[in-house]
Amino acid sequence: MTSIGIVGLFMAGIAVSSWQKFMEIKDIHVSESNKTVIVLDHLVLKKDVHFFPRLLLFEKQGYFVGTVKPLPIPFLLYPVSLLLRDSLMMMLPLTYGVFSNEDNLLLTFKRKGMKQSRVTIHAQEERLGKYKKLKSLIKVKGTLKDAIGKVILPTEIKGFSGDFTLQDEEGQRGGHFYNGYFPHEYTKLFRDVDNDIMDLKDNLSRNHKILLIAMICFIFLERSR
Repeated sequence: MTSIGIVGLFMAGIAVSSWQKFMEIKDIHVSESNKTVIVLDHLVLKKDVHFFPRLLLFEKQGYFVGTVKPLPIPFLLYPVSLLLRDSLMMMLPLTYGVFSNEDNLLLTFKRKGMKQSRVTIHAQEERLGKYKKLKSLIKVKGTLKDAIGKVILPTEIKGFSGDFTLQDEEGQRGGHFYNGYFPHEYTKLFRDVDNDIMDLKDNLSRNHKILLIAMICFIFLERSR
């Protein structure tokens, strides 16, 4: 009963925080994008207020693209969300989905492992590949592989700055992120400070782009504010 009471209080806190967020943006009309996340050459990623890590996805012009959220969660895990930061919450073996702005499921990914993480990525129940991550004290290295194990992109995230570049063996950039950078011309649309923008390569095959999107969403879900 005590755990249920604590969860209830925390849910009330979440509701208040969500209401405050709503009051901040209630005068801003958010239009829905007519594009899917898979065809974009950039993504604006915003943390959503919830028990478990979630993301809201936008175009830089302010159009709402979709959400990233966990699929049905056992109720017994909710008390755990009171104790852990997002980076630790992502260690739980939950399946996350990337949804369109019409709430259609586009792809899923699930993490396993501790020090060396393995994130398996699916679309329409087909296994497309996986992202492997190895964390050290000052940096995070990883590889994104397709279904047959071919490396698509290696990754390296700098531990102190959080910047990272996705670049293949031929030097072709798949994406780039500067921690703390956000184009000034779009700050009228995104007025708060918790905005991240990720540049993406837009000439990848559909499956490779899905793998790239899944990996990026996983990386940003793990980041703690």
